[in-house]
Amino acid sequence: MNVIRINDERIKVIGSKLGGLGLDIALKIEELDPQFQAARLITQKMSFGSALTLIILNSLISYRLSGRGEDYWSEFALYISKMGEPRNLREAVKLMVNFLSNSRINVTLRRSKMMRLLKVSMSEALEPWNITKYTRNLRGLAKALASSLKTKWTTKTIIFAMKMLCYAYRAHHGKPLIAPFNIPIPIDSRIAKLSWTSGLLDIIDADLMSWSDVVKAVTSKPSMAQKAWSSVAKTSGIPPLHLDSILWLIGGFINKKHSREEAIKMASNALSRIISKNNDEMSEIVEELINRYL
Repeated sequence: MNVIRINDERIKVIGSKLGGLGLDIALKIEELDPQFQAARLITQKMSFGSALTLIILNSLISYRLSGRGEDYWSEFALYISKMGEPRNLREAVKLMVNFLSNSRINVTLRRSKMMRLLKVSMSEALEPWNITKYTRNLRGLAKALASSLKTKWTTKTIIFAMKMLCYAYRAHHGKPLIAPFNIPIPIDSRIAKLSWTSGLLDIIDADLMSWSDVVKAVTSKPSMAQKAWSSVAKTSGIPPLHLDSILWLIGGFINKKHSREEAIKMASNALSRIISKNNDEMSEIVEELINRYL
């Protein structure tokens, strides 16, 4: 069992650097996310309540994909946009089961994912007529989903569902829904790697030979990473769910194909293109986030 320790000094450094970007930059990055575009397409095709129900249901089964998440959400949005609007949760779950049965990208663990859909099919919180009220209570919805799934409300797919709810709200209303600071960041492989490369987390007495070793160690105790990033969020002034968009972009360049220098250069260039800021300034931020490497 790995021992994981939070580095308080790194929290201050990274929080200060990310605070220089600010919430507006995080929101700008979110608007360019293909998953946001998928949410926009769905909200344009039906009532807000029905769109939210379907988007939350899909979020709960968006794991172990056989392709990129961006491509999967595009596949989902195109499929749903051609179907009739579900009148209630039962019809929405039926539509999701049909989609899952035909998806080219969500093929692994289909039986388990269908069981997840069935577990939440009786949750009144997810009814199209009821779900919109939870845009004012994300934590309440997360806990309702966790109760149906018999899991912790801070698990990755439930927190990801809250992020997609924010996307759907913004797509429908044309203005962002700012998530509260008490909703943690979802810990996927990209965030797990950044948790270590940034120095936020030290993995004690571990023989880290590959990035999969890092991901396995961090995701074995996701609450530690969530606690560290929540502290960074408070220091930076950017809520964890919105901080995720910046980190996820940078984390995509950390892999065995790239050296540390290459990863920093590509991530800095990507940030500079999106937010039209000086590349040297972006490099300073990225260098702190990719502070060590395998």
